[in-house]
Amino acid sequence: MIKDLVKELGLWKRVEIIGDIAVVGIPFDKTPEDVRPFADELLRKLPYIKAVWGRYRDTHGDYRLSTLVHLAGEKRSETIYKEHGCKYFLDITKVFFSSKLSYEHLRIAKEVKSGEIIINMFAGYGPFSILSYIIGKPKIIYSIDINPFAYYYMIVNIDLNKAYGVIPIYGDAFEKINYLPLADRIISPLPEKAEEAFKVAWDHVKSGGVVHLFTEVEGEDPLNRVKDIYPNVIFARIVRSVKPKVYHVVVDIKK
Repeated sequence: MIKDLVKELGLWKRVEIIGDIAVVGIPFDKTPEDVRPFADELLRKLPYIKAVWGRYRDTHGDYRLSTLVHLAGEKRSETIYKEHGCKYFLDITKVFFSSKLSYEHLRIAKEVKSGEIIINMFAGYGPFSILSYIIGKPKIIYSIDINPFAYYYMIVNIDLNKAYGVIPIYGDAFEKINYLPLADRIISPLPEKAEEAFKVAWDHVKSGGVVHLFTEVEGEDPLNRVKDIYPNVIFARIVRSVKPKVYHVVVDIKK
């Protein structure tokens, strides 16, 4: 039944499991009512799923929130999500979330060195900062976000994972970073503001330090294109395809 519905509705690769909540990507030519039978079937077949939400592809605003609609089960949007041994409490309607960043959470955490000073400019509910602190054992991570809900969940998650070297900061990263010491490593996971963020990060990272910049690239061969745009690229990877010939790419840049 689930496979038949998935095929009929064109939902391949459109289901994301976040804790005990399933999020179903709604195709542009479908309505929530079209997808609701699939949501009901998910609840029947997967008893650990307690709520199903539908998500339109767009994200909007400074908080990068998705447009979500409740489809079935509990009308609840808070959950606990587990990733790489960490637990994260979050509300899918109030913070940006993407499981496609899971690989980068771990990759960057493994790059962190003991004793480093790190700045995360757009920390969200805390996954980059918390995992980097637990695995890499840096001296301190300044973890900034402008979304008050993300800031709240970040504080909860720091406590939940006992990552007390992560310092949550509420506000605009472009302003708050001016009050922080130079960093050995800066994480900038906001592709929509990559150009502005890189200029600021470059001024606040030490010589020999690294900026992990998430950016949006259009056209063919995005990995070579970013090497033409940014200096001293030591690593580049396509994170996901946003639309035809538009990609989110992570670039590690050494100063």
